[in-house]
Amino acid sequence: MRKRIMAINANDFGGKTGHLMCHRYFNNRDRRYHIDWRYWAKQVDKTLTWKGLKKYILKKSPDILIIEEMLISSYEDIDFIGELAEMGYSYVEECLPERGNYSLTMTFYKEGNPEYLNSPGNYRGNRSAICKDGDLIICGSHFPCESDEVFLEHMGGFVIAHLGEDFLLIGDLNANDPTRGNKQMVNRLLDEGAVDLWTAAGNDEHTPTEAQYQGRLDYAIASQSLAKKVENIEIDPFLMNEGITDHAAVIVDIVN
Repeated sequence: MRKRIMAINANDFGGKTGHLMCHRYFNNRDRRYHIDWRYWAKQVDKTLTWKGLKKYILKKSPDILIIEEMLISSYEDIDFIGELAEMGYSYVEECLPERGNYSLTMTFYKEGNPEYLNSPGNYRGNRSAICKDGDLIICGSHFPCESDEVFLEHMGGFVIAHLGEDFLLIGDLNANDPTRGNKQMVNRLLDEGAVDLWTAAGNDEHTPTEAQYQGRLDYAIASQSLAKKVENIEIDPFLMNEGITDHAAVIVDIVN
């Protein structure tokens, strides 16, 4: 049986250049930054971006779809989750916050009923969507670009603890700089026996997966047992090149 897993950083449907973080404002009362969700919903046209992304998802037809920077906002005109449902995708319900506006990672699936696993340490849970599909543990994640050491310690320990099982870590790990924590954690995982599926297939370590900095930020890292079941690994720059989002898609085909 074949299973296709695809991860996309959708950039909150802002296209190749529009970033949600550009619409933050500083509140002097609580001394924190906040997102201007209403402005983002009304002033940034996501129609063409979403149309292109839907077409791509239908073409690639993943069994499990992980979307990072998935926009959840009550101000949006587009019902992204509802339209994915019309395409045949259910979502792991525990990924979705009970209330509020978020940019987060979500897991969608065509069949079955994947079991949700809590984020390691229950820390920055919106960054990762972890589920168990049969014997396969899939961790879709968007690592903080600032190399949050607490997050990395929780995540690194979690991955290492599951390297004896069929395990896949996939998504935007922001791991292109060897002097910073994200890339150092990836290297630590490889030292512990994890497999970088892209380079293991003979591909260039520095393949660009992100438009602005042209670095390799997106990964698919597997346990050795799962790596033996991988039929194909693809970093597809189509979405990035077409301006639909600022990242390439990562696609892993598994044969059981």
